[in-house]
Amino acid sequence: MRPSPVSLARKVKPIPPSMQVFSQTPPADRILSLPRFVARAKVEERTSILPAPAPRNHEIKPPTLIETLAARKLAAGAQWPPNIRIEPVISRATWAPVRKGIRSKLKKALREE
Repeated sequence: MRPSPVSLARKVKPIPPSMQVFSQTPPADRILSLPRFVARAKVEERTSILPAPAPRNHEIKPPTLIETLAARKLAAGAQWPPNIRIEPVISRATWAPVRKGIRSKLKKALREE
């Protein structure tokens, strides 16, 4: 039967102070890092207190780069440079039902020449 952790802890001897791994910091250093609360009566009336930032809605995603470029292409019309092509985004799930030999031919056909 395996010994319990409590019995193992009792057998372990403490490390002597000269062999401590972490330096012991005095508690005075820790007190300085704590936040201080000030009563409202002590704060001057004219000092500005910044309001809390507006909460972000993480469900609304910004437009992707391809969507932004497609909108610019529509807005530019004939002035859009011919060397900048925007190919449609097609996921792997879309290509899953297509047979393997036909996939490459269809992908080449979708690209603008």
